[in-house]
Amino acid sequence: MEKNPIFKNYKTKGLYLFIWLCIICGQILIINATSSYSLEYIIIESVVFNFLYASLLIPVWYPVRFNRWEHKTWQFNVVVHLLLVSLFISLSAPAGYFIMWLLETDNNRYMDYLQLTYGWKIVQGCTFYLVMVLVYYLYIYVEKLREKAANEIRLNRLIKDNELNRLKSQINPHFLFNSLNSLNSLIIRHPEQAQKMLVELSDYLRYAVLANNAIYASLQHEMENIERYLAIEQLRFGEKLVYERTIDPACLPLKIPAMLLQPLFENAVKHGVYESLQTVYINISAKADGQQLAIVISNNYDAGNGSQKKGSGTGLKNIRERLRLSYGATASLHTKMEDGKFIAILQIPVDDKK
Repeated sequence: MEKNPIFKNYKTKGLYLFIWLCIICGQILIINATSSYSLEYIIIESVVFNFLYASLLIPVWYPVRFNRWEHKTWQFNVVVHLLLVSLFISLSAPAGYFIMWLLETDNNRYMDYLQLTYGWKIVQGCTFYLVMVLVYYLYIYVEKLREKAANEIRLNRLIKDNELNRLKSQINPHFLFNSLNSLNSLIIRHPEQAQKMLVELSDYLRYAVLANNAIYASLQHEMENIERYLAIEQLRFGEKLVYERTIDPACLPLKIPAMLLQPLFENAVKHGVYESLQTVYINISAKADGQQLAIVISNNYDAGNGSQKKGSGTGLKNIRERLRLSYGATASLHTKMEDGKFIAILQIPVDDKK
């Protein structure tokens, strides 16, 4: 359970006590200047009531922190806070009145004054509650900003640390070697196809290099580059590789982490097309419901091919780590094998601000 920020360290504890001491001193000065009661009564009253307020405001942190207020309607939040402030007042004001009655039960004049100011004590308690709740919300907001900034730093560091590995994975020497060999062969036999392949390869390399400097890209741009990659592979494998696409047009402008899908298509080619004796169908579908973008990538594989090898899973791990750093627990990647198909399911939050 996360600690109350008041008890975070000695400084926050000291600051909390110091603020309440200032409130007590301020009240003593104001009441002493505007009433004829002895200073002793005024000090006791201020200490008792403010001690109760200070103590009872500490546990208010837990319903504020551990309820996901941002996922509730404002009406729900208002009702909850009205219930909480009612509970807070019903505990603090009567308790303070009872303590003062025990201490000053023989002073009828003072008890009459205390009864007359009972409504003020309620207003005072509500004010303290409102201020403290706002402080708690401000603290949560600042902590989220810090966490977001820290995650962005970690994400940037991860991208930089893995830049060469990503380039090696996305534009690996094996892929380039095969592409150039195919290009060399096509130049003699099919110069028009060679020219087309050269253009696709050039555009693919340009996008892949630029993507290393970007965190997010639209699904449309990502798919354009993936189709360049698949076009190059189709020139090599011919009818053995078939690409199918079912994407809702409304999904195309949505942002996703740059080059996020590339490893999934590489795996489909490497573990599907390379190692299969039959035609391999690579399919991608995407749809969004306003809150989540769902992307499904699947490919069939030759289950009877004994030469098929299991990959290291590095690409999938990197995808999951990037999703975690970019979206927290609201994004996910699930994979499964079903009916002779390898299926990868991505769930990505829709964020128009990215």
